Amino acid sequence: MELISADKRILVIGSLNANPADRAIDRKDIRSMQLIDDQQRISPVAFFNTWGELGMSSMCWQEQDPYILYIASSSEVFRFDLHAKSYTQLDIPNLTDIHEISMIGDHVWISNTKHDEIVSYNIIEQKIGQRINLTDFKSNTPEEGEEEQDVEVVDKFHCNLVFEGYEGDIYILVHHTSGRQLMKRIAQKFIKSQGNGGVVDITARKRYPLNFKAPHSVRRINNQYWVFDSGHFELKVFDKNWNFIRTLDTKGFGRGGDMDTARGIYYGGVSETRKRYLGLFPGGEAVPNMVQVFRTGDYTLLGSIKIPNIEQINNVYCLDKQVADALMQFS
Repeated sequence: MELISADKRILVIGSLNANPADRAIDRKDIRSMQLIDDQQRISPVAFFNTWGELGMSSMCWQEQDPYILYIASSSEVFRFDLHAKSYTQLDIPNLTDIHEISMIGDHVWISNTKHDEIVSYNIIEQKIGQRINLTDFKSNTPEEGEEEQDVEVVDKFHCNLVFEGYEGDIYILVHHTSGRQLMKRIAQKFIKSQGNGGVVDITARKRYPLNFKAPHSVRRINNQYWVFDSGHFELKVFDKNWNFIRTLDTKGFGRGGDMDTARGIYYGGVSETRKRYLGLFPGGEAVPNMVQVFRTGDYTLLGSIKIPNIEQINNVYCLDKQVADALMQFS
């Protein structure tokens, strides 16, 4: 079975590692946006080679016009018109450490991770819709371990995705569902605890602690939610009510994924194990950057494609070939 259909292309967005201690290659050698064709040939989208301090972050579009792309670096969001070969920067100040952007209706939703904030941008009116400070959603119930000695509490959700639930509510995916990150002092240094990751229904003000460690990339697939439990090297599947269904093993830290709906194929990004963590996980030293390919009907892993010229994968998208061709020709 071909991993990629002839009428599709897989776009992988990647970057340098954020922590200089994890870096092994120079910024000039990063190819932040790369397209994979049906023969598994990988070609950089050269226009973006120098974009972003570390590389690019994420992308979204409306299904009715996939030639209008919204593409984010870690601190800026741009509107690209592939018809006109033009782009503009959206006027959204004070964005830092953007993890993922998503299209919900006529709004681009931005996870402004550094500032513990989510931001919506109205693409019709071309202005900011909402800026929601997540502090308002913090739990008042102390986390287990908060009272221990040598523990510091940091008010932080670490939101990396805004998404729409099956019932139409707005959700966020977070590393800490209580909005509190515990920092433990070890050998005179404070080391962050990954906490109880999960999702928070912003509309209904309801939290779902799901025991995730550093989760990423919730996707709606076959009336289920698929989400990377990244720190546990797993891809987990839930029903519409967030009841656990099953786990799929990944080779490493998962982040970014998209679906070829016509074929029932899911493409998930897995990043190379970072330098600081080598030796801590079984087989960690052997894991390269890759896209793992799953058949969604029976949860079967069909294969994987190694991704060169980046240090970490930030996102993965399944594009129509014509859209990918237009992106490749952008200049």
